[in-house]
Amino acid sequence: MSHERERVVVTGMGVASPLGCNLSEFWEKLVAGHSGVGFLEDDTFPELPIKIGAMVWGYDETQHFDSKEARRMSRSSQLGLVAAAEAISEAKLKDEQTDRCEVGVLVGSSIGGFSGSDPFFKTFYTGGRLSPFTIPISMNIGPGANISIKYGFQGPLLNVDAACSTAAHSIGYAFQMIRSGMVDVAITGAADSPFSPAVVGGWLALHALSSRVDSPAEACRPFSADRDGLVLGEGAGILVLEAESHAIRRGVPILAEIKGYGASADSSHLTQPTPIGPALAMKRALKDAGLTVDDVDYINAHATGTEWNDKNETRAIKDVFGARAYEIPVVGNKAALGHSIAGSGALELIGCVLSLRDQVVPPTINYKVPDPECDLDYVIDGCRELPLHNVMSNSFAFGGSNAVLIVGEYH
Repeated sequence: MSHERERVVVTGMGVASPLGCNLSEFWEKLVAGHSGVGFLEDDTFPELPIKIGAMVWGYDETQHFDSKEARRMSRSSQLGLVAAAEAISEAKLKDEQTDRCEVGVLVGSSIGGFSGSDPFFKTFYTGGRLSPFTIPISMNIGPGANISIKYGFQGPLLNVDAACSTAAHSIGYAFQMIRSGMVDVAITGAADSPFSPAVVGGWLALHALSSRVDSPAEACRPFSADRDGLVLGEGAGILVLEAESHAIRRGVPILAEIKGYGASADSSHLTQPTPIGPALAMKRALKDAGLTVDDVDYINAHATGTEWNDKNETRAIKDVFGARAYEIPVVGNKAALGHSIAGSGALELIGCVLSLRDQVVPPTINYKVPDPECDLDYVIDGCRELPLHNVMSNSFAFGGSNAVLIVGEYH
């Protein structure tokens, strides 16, 4: 293993998303402007007034796991394994050239453990029944641990939990570990599922969810003046990151290069972001990548569709990019994918890699009414073809944790 500063490349990707459980379906629907938001099952959430969300529709655990395996895993872990299988297959990591001792697993999760263990706590408090699955299912390291166990990877195993920026930080840490020579390969990204009555109810109590229960597909409206909140989603995005020399030695196709990672804290408020922290993270990512504001061709925004987040992110982009901010396409994928908390940043970065591959930017759907405080180029009239070399992906979380990644074409 080399201990020189390595270039870090992407050699595999996989998804389990509301738009599909494979890359081709996910990307086809995202570019076409489809929405993955729909009605939740009434019998699961009988007491909640808001019953819309972005689930991995049609997912059938029996197609992927036997009953014993499924009982021992949260839905987040299951989705993480499904996405990992696609990513590992694409990267050809199961061949004999891969030293599994040198493959780290840095797969984050944030809220899936709460929703997964919620039924167990309910049965305990209402009936006194105990389950040995309560603790394993409640652990947010579950998705990463299950991936490590299934494939025998013996590099570092850890879980990053930074709320909505979990995936971006996980990928950023994997990037740094490979670049420094600590590992050759990392399975990274995140998986999350918030769909239990108590967790959805908690978000409802925060007044953070859209109230457009009659038109789920149009509920989340990033940057639109009539936006009224986010839509909860679930999903997993897994990437295989690899030292450039290792990927070349294995002879696998290189999909893109991770060029920079920036992180910051708002140090202000748990649930109300400021533009200062996000701007710092974007500046640090640019510096880490050795790029200027003129080198960024597209920004994948955090864009939750909440009044507070969208205007603050717009201000932060202006603070960093100045006049150039008005020339860069900006996209909010959560209108189509919902907000899968930890999983969002990974699904969105995978979309950025696919944008580089196809030289196309997906649309921000559901933009209805211009907002004078959100006045950038939000790509609202369908997908857009244009030359892309470097893409910035933003993730900003409750608690004030900010993470920004820059991914570029590999040359």
